[in-house]
Amino acid sequence: MFPLRHLNAWIDHQRLAERRRHIECQLGVIFKQPVSLRPTLAGGGFDRIYLAHGCTRHSKILASVRVNVPGRDRTVTEPHLPRISLPAEQRIRREARAYQQLSPIGLAPPLIAQGEYFLANRWLAWPRFADILRSHGHLVWDILPVVLDAIREMHEHGVVHADLNCGNLLIAPDFQSVAIIDFEFKMSCSMIRFDQQRFDYLRLAHSLLKPRRGREAAFQQPQRFVDVFARHVPEAGFGIPEALNASWFDRVVEHNVIREGFEEIFGVLDRDAKVFA
Repeated sequence: MFPLRHLNAWIDHQRLAERRRHIECQLGVIFKQPVSLRPTLAGGGFDRIYLAHGCTRHSKILASVRVNVPGRDRTVTEPHLPRISLPAEQRIRREARAYQQLSPIGLAPPLIAQGEYFLANRWLAWPRFADILRSHGHLVWDILPVVLDAIREMHEHGVVHADLNCGNLLIAPDFQSVAIIDFEFKMSCSMIRFDQQRFDYLRLAHSLLKPRRGREAAFQQPQRFVDVFARHVPEAGFGIPEALNASWFDRVVEHNVIREGFEEIFGVLDRDAKVFA
């Protein structure tokens, strides 16, 4: 897939030429030096991710920059999931608000600048949780408790993610801190708050149970996997909530021990449960 990713990145880079120049000028004022945006292979869903550098050959990275790609403003319908993909300007605003709420408590990279079609954050040289697990799946046991505590704190500060997968979590080198990124979606308006929070936790579990993530470790010790979640989700639990649709978390319900344990924590997972509009 790498040749295709390179081609797509090059096409986007050309389409964004005018926007890049404007952003470079705005960031140059902020950093008080010439700035150059250099493309990465990281696609931010509908957007393109750049790294902002000073213009000297060996300059350090100044910021990570998300840029809306023209022509990708149309929202995508996901009838099987209770979330909504936002159009371009709304994506930028939602993400900026999330960073402003979470960066003061250390859960997101600080916001440096926001424009009509871009935002810039302080760049963190931290790997994604997904990249760590690809090579070292056993580290799920060391990192997952810290991640779950971060999610709980995020929820306590009024933010729900809606796309909480292992690729949207940056892990500090000492495994003691987490930065949460990529707030491109919003939850369905008909879904109450504790259902939204349950969705975040369960979608993370669904992502962790993907092959070449934490699946092997979790399936070898399924009760341990359940117990980590049980210790770190809110102690009061979620009361007796209505069933959530099991198709949203199909990897979670695949293993009987994990399914039964998660139903004790989060409530019933049922393929006949209602779908939120």
